Formats: sequence, C-alpha cells, structure tokens
Amino acid sequence: MSSPTLDRVLDAVFRVNGDYAIKYISETGQRWLGSPTAQEHPRNFLTLLHTEDVGRFTDACKEKPEDFSCDVRVIKSGVECWVNVRAYRLASVDQYVLCLIDISLWKTNDAIYRHAAEHDELTGLANRGFFKKTVEAQLHAGQSTFSIALLDLDGFKKVNDTYGHAMGDAVLIETSKRLARIAGPDDVLARLGGDEFVLLLMGQDAAAAHAAVKKALLAIARPYDTAPHSAYLGVSIGIAQFPDHGEDYSTLLKNADTAMYHAKNAGKNRVSIYAADDVSVDFSIKAAMHDGIQEGEFYLEYQPQYNVQRKLIGAEALMRWTSRDFGRVAPDKFIPIVEESGLMPFLGKWALRYACHQLKKFHQKMPGFVMSVNVSPVQFGADGFDSQVMDAITETGVDPTTVILEITESTLMHSQEKTERALALLRERGIRFSIDDFGTGFSSLAYLTRLPVSSIKIDKAFVRAIEEQRTASATDMKLITAMINLAHSIDLKVVAEGVENEAQFDFLKDAGCDLIQGYLLGKPMSADAISRLLDQHEGTPA
Repeated sequence: MSSPTLDRVLDAVFRVNGDYAIKYISETGQRWLGSPTAQEHPRNFLTLLHTEDVGRFTDACKEKPEDFSCDVRVIKSGVECWVNVRAYRLASVDQYVLCLIDISLWKTNDAIYRHAAEHDELTGLANRGFFKKTVEAQLHAGQSTFSIALLDLDGFKKVNDTYGHAMGDAVLIETSKRLARIAGPDDVLARLGGDEFVLLLMGQDAAAAHAAVKKALLAIARPYDTAPHSAYLGVSIGIAQFPDHGEDYSTLLKNADTAMYHAKNAGKNRVSIYAADDVSVDFSIKAAMHDGIQEGEFYLEYQPQYNVQRKLIGAEALMRWTSRDFGRVAPDKFIPIVEESGLMPFLGKWALRYACHQLKKFHQKMPGFVMSVNVSPVQFGADGFDSQVMDAITETGVDPTTVILEITESTLMHSQEKTERALALLRERGIRFSIDDFGTGFSSLAYLTRLPVSSIKIDKAFVRAIEEQRTASATDMKLITAMINLAHSIDLKVVAEGVENEAQFDFLKDAGCDLIQGYLLGKPMSADAISRLLDQHEGTPA
C-alpha cells in the first residue's frame, strides 16, 4: 500500500477496516512500533491510542468520513508519543489508509519549544497560529464582543528593496515595539507575516477599536531612525467586529482584510471599518466588468518558471484587469464575480486563445517553452470545453505538448465522469494537466494514479511555511518532502509556487522539487519582458 519513498518520510502507514482492525503496517511502522514480527502487531488501531484520545480520533472519522486529520497520542513500547494522523478512505474496500508522523517534539511542554511554536522569531510577537488559537478560545468562551484590527505597512516594500532585508528587519522590530505600546493590557498583538500585523482588542466594538488604533497612525508615522538611513512609513488598518462582521475566525480575518484594502484604496495611512454594505460595490464592479470586456481592459501577464538550475523553461499565464473606473482590480476580487456572472467560459476561452498565440511567439525564441493556463471549475465544466481547447491549438498551430492546463482539486471532485472523459480526450491530443494548489484538499491521493495528470503544484501556503530550516516546523518540512516523493514515485513533476527567498529555494531544491515559481526568480510580467528573458536564457541563470 505504501511506496519506499513514502515510507522514508512517514513514521508509519497503517491500513484499517471500518472497525479499525489493522490489516497492514508498513515496514517503517513496524520498526517505529518496535514490533519485529507480525505476531506481535496490535490487532486494532484504537488499542494503540491513549484512552483519552480514542474519542477524538473516532469523532474526527465520523465528522469527515472520506478524509480527516487529527493529533493523538500513541502508546508504543510503554511510552506516550504524539502523532499527526492523516486518514484517507478507500471506498472500494471500505478501509482507511492512516499516515502517521511523530510530532512529539512539537507537543512537548517545554517552555522553549512552546514559545518557538507560538511566537514570531524576528519580533517576538505572537504568530499566526497562536493568534488564531486565541481568537477561537474567545469564540468558544462566548465573549459578547471584540474586534480584530489588521495592520499593513505602507511603503515597507520600497524600504526592503532599496536598503536591503537587514534594514527591513530592523523596521519590523521597531514597528512591533511601537504597536505593543499602543495595545491595551488585555489585547493580543501578533505578526501574521511580512509587514502584516494583527491586534485582538478585547471587549471593544468597532467604534472603540477605531479610536484605539488611530494611535497607530501617529506611532508608525514617526521616522524610523535605522542606521545608516531613515525611513518614513504609513499603515493601513482594517477592523472587523464580532459578531456583527463574522462569527468565526476565518470570516472575521477575511473581513478585516477587506476593510484594510478599502483603507489602502482610499489613499492609505487610514483606518477603515468593515461594512457589509460595501458588498454593493460588487454590483458596480459587475457593470464595469462588462464594459471592460468590450473596451479590452482584460489582459494577460506571465510569471516565469525555472528549473532548479535556474534556467527559464516556461511561464504561467495570469489574467489581469485594469478598470477605467476602479483601477487595477485584484484577481481574487474579480475572478469570483466573473464566475458568478457566468462570464468565465467567455473570458477563459479568450485567455486560452490569447496565451496560445503568445506561446507561438515565444517558440520563435525557444521552441520548447511551456505555457501553463489556469482553468476554472466553471470553465472546465462547460459543454464542449475540450473542443475549445483544441480549436485554440489548431488556430495557433502551437505544439500541444507545450500547453499545460492547471486545474484545482475541487475540479476533480465534481462531475467525476465528465471530468475524466474531458481529461482523457485532451490528453490523447498531447495536452498536459497539472493539479494546482496541491495539498489544500484531500482528493488528490485518490485521483493521482487514475487521472492523466503530469505534474502537481505545491500550494504557496506550504512554501510560505519554509522560513529557515532551523525554525520551520518538522511536520511542515516532512509534508513537503512527502508530497515531492509521492509525486516522483508515480512519475509526476513537481512545481513549487510562491518561492520568495533563498531559504525556500534551497530547501525545495534539496527536497527534489523540479520547477520553481515565485517572486525570488520573477514576478508576473508582460509578454515583452518574457521575450527579453528568452533572449538571455542561455546566458547567466536568474
């Protein structure tokens, strides 16, 4: 059931039936359990668990019977240890595959490890995980009201790019001190990552929070006297209040983020409270979108992809929109509206044809250049999608083997028979497929060996977890390595997106990743900029 490569990155793999009776244990699992012979294997997986964790495990199975993940304690050789269990159901035989990773080190009660797991290394503030846990504890405790303020520095990127990361780090440390001085004694301040901070204001509604965080505008506006240069920054702040603006952590943070971007769009260096009425802006955007299609406001940018030797091999085509009325609209804002409005089949067809035409031009400079094009689930599910793809290939005369269609795991989960038929028809004609955002869902393991995909793209959330190898979570590192080894064991290529620093690049290269995409090597750019890169592709690597 497990492969040699999978065994190297997992501490144990079990296969159990519906009653959790053990049908198979991997060789590494046998050694991990300390059971050298089959006769000494436990009969039932539940007997391995700490008695207090049996209910947690079975409840997780009942809640998500197709696939689930939970942390439980296992008793092996008389010793208690923590493991992360990821379970996948094999429906055809009514069994589960249980993949275990020993996380005892990260569950220790030692204060040093606990602090490292819950705090940002650079600033010493609480990190994203600790903040989420704190907010969810308030929700569980039934707090009547509190607010979340999301703070994003204005102008930080320019400081980083102009003066270097050392000064950037000094600015972030100083920012954390300034924000800590304005936080109340019961408030919780955290760094989410980059130049983004978040503040939990206990017992304060949005109006009170607004008054409190206005102090941050003055605090951040003071010069940063960081030798050898001085920096001047601003801060945009968005506020969401519980329960008016969300009744769970994800919704509150999302709405605070929406309010923060509203502050940026309104001129930056200001505070904005989330307003549900702002959703009405979507109607204006819909109207502007129809005008934008007629006026040719939509266009493509291309983010280059490199191999681990830093040689340019291809690019991903990304849809962009600069509106006459709204300016540049972020894809995560307009793509959902495009799909809801029923415009995605039209815009998706246009993007595919345009990308193929541009690919033909790129081939004049590099014949093997590969173009990846995102396909929305809405677009993929439309009738005649395979014909649309082949029409674009025929019209442009581009080599179909150089076109990769990126589909999400959610696409694979819907209209299974129709999806498989479309994939097979296009694969026969040379089109290749990649699973985008791999690891964010649970469908992949069930489909990888059956569907004609050629590669997976590791989601940037996993890549973002790689800060430095000495501080990254052992579980995160193992999961990334496991995904790469799993893909290679069934002859799939692996692309990592969102690679922003050398530490991430070095880890992914050592782990065997095939292709790299991210700001470290190249931001999304125009077709002309890609052409200039192609003119130099045989020269110095990026």
